[in-house]
Amino acid sequence: MLNKVGKCLYERQKPSLVNLILNLIIILICLVFIVEIIFNTYYTNIYVKGRSMMPTLTGAPSGADGAELLPGGDYVFVDTHVSPDYFDIVVVQTTDDGGFPYDIIKRVIAFGGDTVKLDRGTLLIKYKGDEEFTKIDEPYIAEGFNDASDSKNTFGEHLVKDDCMFLLGDNRNESADSREKGDFPIADLVGVVPKWSIENKSWLTSLYTFFEFTLGFNRWN
Repeated sequence: MLNKVGKCLYERQKPSLVNLILNLIIILICLVFIVEIIFNTYYTNIYVKGRSMMPTLTGAPSGADGAELLPGGDYVFVDTHVSPDYFDIVVVQTTDDGGFPYDIIKRVIAFGGDTVKLDRGTLLIKYKGDEEFTKIDEPYIAEGFNDASDSKNTFGEHLVKDDCMFLLGDNRNESADSREKGDFPIADLVGVVPKWSIENKSWLTSLYTFFEFTLGFNRWN
């Protein structure tokens, strides 16, 4: 008799399939939440607007004349815990003419002590300690985005200040960058856009646009 009672109690206490599934779901949610916290500690998300980094990052316009506009730009992540290297895409905080802060996304071309010049769209760098300029191959610049006849794409020798970066947009024809704004202090760096984020920008953009997430930045040049 006691054995039968014990057996009945044991059978009642056995977890059901529904409880097992619920427990697994709760565990998965907790894991996702933990991973999200850790991920957000190192990365921030940005929504790129404007034409300055085309074609690497599509801000908005689709036509060469800017007449047609796409509904949005590219969604990428920024690593806030790494130091920039040559030709990394970075986000830097700066201020407008009224003193209001905003963020820009550009490519690192040179650092303090380097000398930079542009000759009809061709980039040359005399690295710190070198005596001669090195012609730089820029595969990220597409045809039509670096007009050799545009005076903006010829830039005299410029020595980058210490603890600063010389930044250029991939769309040299339209980017507002160090050619106009001068060197950007490394201290104003927000972070570096990792290569995996650029390589996966299409599905990241689709994913976050679909869920209509609130995006962190609202002005990109």
